[in-house]
Amino acid sequence: MARKSCIKCSMELSGKNIHIVGICGVSLSALAVLLSCEGARVTGSDLDETEAARLRTLGITVFVGHRKENILSDADMVVFSSAIGDDNPELIEAKRRGLVLLSRAELLSEISKKYGCVIAVAGSHGKTTTTAMIASMLIDAGLNPTVHVGGWFSKIGGNVRVGSKAYFVTEACEYKNNFLKLCPDMAVILNVQADHLDFFKTFAGVVKGFFSFAQKIKHDGALIYNADDPNINFPEGVNAVGFSVENGGDINAANIKMQRNGTYSFDCIFDGSTLGRVHLSVCGEHNIKNALATILVGLHLGIDFKTIAKSVGAFCGVDRRFQFLGTINGAAVYSDYAHHPTEIKASIKTAKSFTAGKILAVFQPHTYTRTAAFFDDFISSVADADERAFYSIFPARERPMSGITHTALAQKSCKLGLNARAIDDKNALFKLIAEFAAPNNTILLLGAGNMQNLCKDLKFDEKYHK
Repeated sequence: MARKSCIKCSMELSGKNIHIVGICGVSLSALAVLLSCEGARVTGSDLDETEAARLRTLGITVFVGHRKENILSDADMVVFSSAIGDDNPELIEAKRRGLVLLSRAELLSEISKKYGCVIAVAGSHGKTTTTAMIASMLIDAGLNPTVHVGGWFSKIGGNVRVGSKAYFVTEACEYKNNFLKLCPDMAVILNVQADHLDFFKTFAGVVKGFFSFAQKIKHDGALIYNADDPNINFPEGVNAVGFSVENGGDINAANIKMQRNGTYSFDCIFDGSTLGRVHLSVCGEHNIKNALATILVGLHLGIDFKTIAKSVGAFCGVDRRFQFLGTINGAAVYSDYAHHPTEIKASIKTAKSFTAGKILAVFQPHTYTRTAAFFDDFISSVADADERAFYSIFPARERPMSGITHTALAQKSCKLGLNARAIDDKNALFKLIAEFAAPNNTILLLGAGNMQNLCKDLKFDEKYHK
């Protein structure tokens, strides 16, 4: 199949009046900052005020709630997130006035065209961590990248970094084939698994989507891919370099050792030669592959291995990616964005690698369609925990589905011999945590919904409170 051509012709954004519907979302809040730095006048609206205060300090006007009046009379363009429905009053007003409409993915594409080298990180899992790890490496190497990442990364003070126009590092989201709007100079594909089946319908559709993404790489660009994943396909003619822990790639991890705290070290083997040893600071076996992908990006850019290894080894992760929050009555509490069965299993596996006592996994499913698609898989994904609980489903953009509830997950778990509870509210959750909390135990708070906000209200042991 032929490669698709990418024409680099960017839209003029400087001096434009741009309104963003859903501006406080993790991606759009970052893009709002980049727009402002491009010289655009930015306004926006959201139901969630989480990022509003930070954006306002940058001179960006944020309205709470969606009303047609939020779109100022001199607006040139309206940008919207995938969570915004066609019945949104601001979208309706924008269409009535004939304003330019861009999706989040289209805006990201337009912004990316203004940079010399675009590095886009894709995959069913690990995008945020790997994007941040690559960004950290480029910063440490003195390359001054601009960064757009889907989580709070303390090294850059948030989810965006405004650097030079030479390098742009971004996540490439596969939902609704949004990543097909990008034409990266370098793309990373970490893995391909069944997800977002409300859009792709079948796993074959997911595989096709990632193949199409690989086609979007520029002709003189490069693909960094997981050689251990049989579901990753790419067209002929792509400069593809693979990473592996099974000795099937151009770069491999050998002599892998796990430390008592759940971190790993390994020898980095490139084209049969040992480059050196890498000592990770982030927990979890899955981060070995994230590190290998990052190392390949660095080598492709001509960064020396010592700089790469030092940066990768110092990387301490992104908020809500197996993030240690503190202890409650001596029990370690971690927050993890895991919302796919594979991610949940990885989180529990990581906790088991260093936990002396018992593990409590509290999982909040994200959206009804995902819960329906992975209903039995979610049950099996928490099986390795000692105790488990399902929190009320976070609906996001969806309406309830008959029979798809957190209570149904708990009930079927119990029928299968897995003791599980259904947790309806924050008070019940905190009561459960208090009952389980004891020295040597570990508590995992899992999910992509509002679990993060729930975590903020937990009372930690004073000496560990951050």
